[in-house]
Amino acid sequence: MINKAKNTLILLFLLHSLFAIELIVKPYLQNATPNSIKILWETDSESQTIVEWGLGQFLTESTSGFSFSNYATSKIHTVELTNLAPNTRYYYRVVVGNYESYSALHDFITPPEPSSEASFKIIAMSDMQRDSGNPNKFDEIIHDGVIDYISQEHSNDIPSELAMALVTGDLVVTGSSYYQWQDHFFGPSEDLFSHIPLYPVFGNHEQNTDYFLNYFDFPDNGTPEYDEHWYYTDYSNLRVIGLDSNTGYRIQAQLDWLEDVLSEACSNENIDFVFAQLHHPHKSELWIPGEINYTGNVITLMENFTEECGKPSIHFFGHTHGYSRGQSKDHEHLWVNVATAGGNIDYWGEYTQADYPEFTVTQDEWGFVLVEIEAGENPQFELKRISRGNEDTFRDNELRDQIVVRLNNAPPNRPIGFELNNLQDPDFLILSASDFSDNDGDAPIASEWVVYEDCNIDSIPIFHQFLNMENWYYYENTQESVEISEITLSGLNSNTSYCWSVRYRDSSLGWSEWSENTFFETFESQYSENLLYNPGAELGVEGWTVSQGHMESLSAYECDGIEPYSGDYYFIVGALCNTVSYSESYQNIDLTEYRDCIEQSGAYIQYSGYLSNWGGDDHPEMKVVFFDQNDNEIAQTPILDTYNAFWTFLSNEEQIPEETHSIKIFLMGTRYAGNDNDSYFDNLSLKIWQDQSCLGLLGDLNQDGGINVQDVILMVNLVLSNEYIFLADINEDNLVNIQDIVSLINIILDN
Repeated sequence: MINKAKNTLILLFLLHSLFAIELIVKPYLQNATPNSIKILWETDSESQTIVEWGLGQFLTESTSGFSFSNYATSKIHTVELTNLAPNTRYYYRVVVGNYESYSALHDFITPPEPSSEASFKIIAMSDMQRDSGNPNKFDEIIHDGVIDYISQEHSNDIPSELAMALVTGDLVVTGSSYYQWQDHFFGPSEDLFSHIPLYPVFGNHEQNTDYFLNYFDFPDNGTPEYDEHWYYTDYSNLRVIGLDSNTGYRIQAQLDWLEDVLSEACSNENIDFVFAQLHHPHKSELWIPGEINYTGNVITLMENFTEECGKPSIHFFGHTHGYSRGQSKDHEHLWVNVATAGGNIDYWGEYTQADYPEFTVTQDEWGFVLVEIEAGENPQFELKRISRGNEDTFRDNELRDQIVVRLNNAPPNRPIGFELNNLQDPDFLILSASDFSDNDGDAPIASEWVVYEDCNIDSIPIFHQFLNMENWYYYENTQESVEISEITLSGLNSNTSYCWSVRYRDSSLGWSEWSENTFFETFESQYSENLLYNPGAELGVEGWTVSQGHMESLSAYECDGIEPYSGDYYFIVGALCNTVSYSESYQNIDLTEYRDCIEQSGAYIQYSGYLSNWGGDDHPEMKVVFFDQNDNEIAQTPILDTYNAFWTFLSNEEQIPEETHSIKIFLMGTRYAGNDNDSYFDNLSLKIWQDQSCLGLLGDLNQDGGINVQDVILMVNLVLSNEYIFLADINEDNLVNIQDIVSLINIILDN
């Protein structure tokens, strides 16, 4: 009898074990406010949807929620705890089955009231989809990375140290694979996301699948017809915005919503900073094919918000598997790729890559980003990149990049432009300004220089250049030796008045006021003026002949293009608005007036311009072809070309063959990838240099073949009018003054 009872108990136990409800995704947190939070989990079959919770480890409260089917018999459970106190620690566990078992005991801390001005930390990461070569990397990032780093650098109390986690997409390899969510994402991360709320956005690997929407419960404040594809949440003095950059959701409705949310943040006195997150980059140094134009629209809205409201901002992204950090040129806005937290690294030299001026640093490493946000009297945030290294170099939570941005940053002191003495050489001169100084003690990071012919307020600069002190590309700082208080100019016009100005940028992204305009004049150049008509596309394609394909003059971002190098327009020799695989255009220039020097082999041609493409694939080229008096081709110059996806200055000088009577400058564009022929040109120049030996006798100002009193009279007039021509510069000191008059008179007396 006893044995029968014992066997029955064993059988019941086995049956219970066989059919016991399993917790297949352990509890994780979502959508936290000062007074509420959502707790989600998943069981393999129907189960109670109950959370037991309280202020202490002896749980005194119980709250029910709802569940729904996710896959086969599995159930996702959601419980919202309400009427919570702000900035308060709570403990909880979830019920499994019919109170047959429970999850482990977890805790969290509710967000503070916005007006409390509490400081806090967040983490941001991306692209943890499992790599078969490093299948446990995401688990390492969570445990050996985030949890260990926080514990060692701050404390082991995760809820008090971290407010939330942002994930910019690609949580799994295949969003439609049910088991990847359990095994690849929730399993490795359960020790973190059971204590802090998680805010992810769609990546391309999720493909807008139902599983993503099932597992996450975001704030219900996006566009109604696009439920949970975009949203925002506030924490203390920070607004976090989640966006969907996947195909099908790159729509104006999302941009309109974003503009409204930014507008509200602008007027909200509690918000000091705005962080947006989306998956796809606008520019990516490690993997150019991953770029999309839509993110550029988001950046523009963020930049406008920052400029108009004075509130710094960030857009976080992923997609490219490596870390990058840069900043907008004119705005307190950071560009930050927070990848990769597990996905296979996009290494240097592996794909089509480019050195973009917006980025300060790019690293082919695993890791995560920590942002420490301070509120109160002097709000600021400090962004840190914590690295786990790569397959070649292991890094144990090494700090690899950091930047501090303050809300009330005092900009650098206004620089002073140093005056230039006498007339300046248009082919070579140096502009310099006072040293960088900043009352906050910030370091210098950049300067911006402009040169104008017409110094009216609406003038377009004829020269515009940014100098950055730091630019890590591959494994070196290409700007390490840059001096931001000095630039060199060339190619200016002769006998022309100019003014210039400069401003400095500090490490908190603040710009100084522009220096007062500083003026200078140039003397006669040995180079001609620019012989090209309409060299910068400002007059459309006027002056250019299309010999093959198509040529366009486009404004910034027209037909999904780029910004001009300068001015309002640039050339596309190919087409963005019209698809052409190869295009060619030219401009013809008659050289009759230079024939004397050409025949004496004393003339040279200088041709230059700024060239670029979109993604590093298409190929812009330029060359000069020489023709005799019968329009027969004599020779060609070397081709200037680039595959760079940023404006690149190219220049060359060649001797003009003696038989030359005319030349043609050709612009060529070839498409190698995509639908558009992205071959861009701007600020083109073609000049002639003539040796003085073939231009006349020094001192023979009226060029009558002799030197006499008439030349002295002309020289005196030049000195009185402060003009320069090289025939009057007897002592060749680049000045025409009394010394040259004396030298000229001595020549006459000697003769």
